[in-house]
Amino acid sequence: MSSGRQKVALHLIVTNWALVANFVLTIVLARLLSPQDIGIFSMSAVLMAVAHVLRDFGVTSFIKRVKELTPDSLSSALGVLLITSWSVAALMFLSAPYWAHFFHEARVVPVVQVLALGFVFIPFGAIPMAIISREMDVKKSATIGAVATVVYFGASVGLALAGFGPMTMAWANLINIIVTGAMARRALGRSLPWIPGFSQLKGIVHFGLGNLLTALLKAADNALPDILLGRWMTPTAVGLFSRANSTVNMVSTALLPTVNYFALPYMAKVHHANGPVAGEYLRATSLINSLILPALAAIAVLAHDIVSLLYGSTWLQAAPAIPWLCLAYAVSSLFTLSTPALTGVGKPYASIGPTAFLVFVKIAFAWWLMDGTLRTFAVAIALGQLLSAPAMVLMLYRHLGLPVLAWLKNTLSVFALAASIGILCWIIRILLPDGWPSILTIAVTGSAAVIAFVFVSRALSLPISHELQRLFKQLHKKPS
Repeated sequence: MSSGRQKVALHLIVTNWALVANFVLTIVLARLLSPQDIGIFSMSAVLMAVAHVLRDFGVTSFIKRVKELTPDSLSSALGVLLITSWSVAALMFLSAPYWAHFFHEARVVPVVQVLALGFVFIPFGAIPMAIISREMDVKKSATIGAVATVVYFGASVGLALAGFGPMTMAWANLINIIVTGAMARRALGRSLPWIPGFSQLKGIVHFGLGNLLTALLKAADNALPDILLGRWMTPTAVGLFSRANSTVNMVSTALLPTVNYFALPYMAKVHHANGPVAGEYLRATSLINSLILPALAAIAVLAHDIVSLLYGSTWLQAAPAIPWLCLAYAVSSLFTLSTPALTGVGKPYASIGPTAFLVFVKIAFAWWLMDGTLRTFAVAIALGQLLSAPAMVLMLYRHLGLPVLAWLKNTLSVFALAASIGILCWIIRILLPDGWPSILTIAVTGSAAVIAFVFVSRALSLPISHELQRLFKQLHKKPS
């Protein structure tokens, strides 16, 4: 197997091991901490997603895509990170009493303040981690990630047993940040600036602002269901929709951390070496969506069985929303690489307009169609995603030079694969007895879908088929 494929495989293994470890930790903490303890931390941590977007300010993306890293660029990157991270830390620390008042819970204050302390240390680890990612040194990042997972797991369990209550995850988070940063600087194997500089401040800020605005818009897009359903419906509806959303995102949760790790530095390297990235963008998009779209088709058909198996009958009201969310995510997945590709070629501002349009259209459809049911809300999300797709395609044409017909041909072939899998699953689901246990229904239908996936992808001559053939050859190769 080639070096690049080995890196992807290793990263997939490590990230999914971390997912499993965090899932186990969730179960353990649910038995060591009370729902109130976990709820207090969750209320405090709601600030973290937006805070991380603001403190990063696109600096790590700048490090990953710039053609040449110099001492001046690194010291300037540190300068920007110190300004943004420490400003966010101060804002969080000082605003903690206001958040406690908002939630009517005094114990939010120390949790928010400890979480704020983490932002003081993040800049010193963020830069070496970005350089390791830029160099796609998976062994180093995998080692750091594995140790960080063990440290966070051990610290969380130890603090919970010691009676730290809602402070458990906050202190564990701070310990994890310090350990990860120290390991990253050591693993990099070369000195980095400790003193900030500002000679390239203007260029980094200009680049980072584009990343910041795009990231904030994407955060707003992700937050729409919680905001709109929380405003128009009930907390129960928010919880049900969250379960539907997590069901749809199962595949992407396993794949996208690896995709996001490689996408920006790889696209930047292609751009610096060859110029145009359109061809590689199409190939990589086909590989990703050949895995995600068929899985979404199967999930749409098996929604009722999956919800019943994973969450129980209490959550079955979430099932009607899942097929429409699968459609929405399938369209969204077609543009997974658009932001990394645009950032890689130095055009981080290009996706701001289409992303803002996407958010606006989703809100408009939700307001127009909303009738108090989750299914209709999911339909609105799907329609908004579909209507915004032409704007995204035009963006790729203008800024990456990607021909519309080439994109359409690439997309239709992947959709043909997904449609074939979806139709097969639907036929099998109809033929199976209604009284079958959900786990058997999923096992039989899923097994048939996997076999069909191999044959249909080969019949369509998709790039994923060539990768599968290469993998089978490696697995059957006799040791020399």
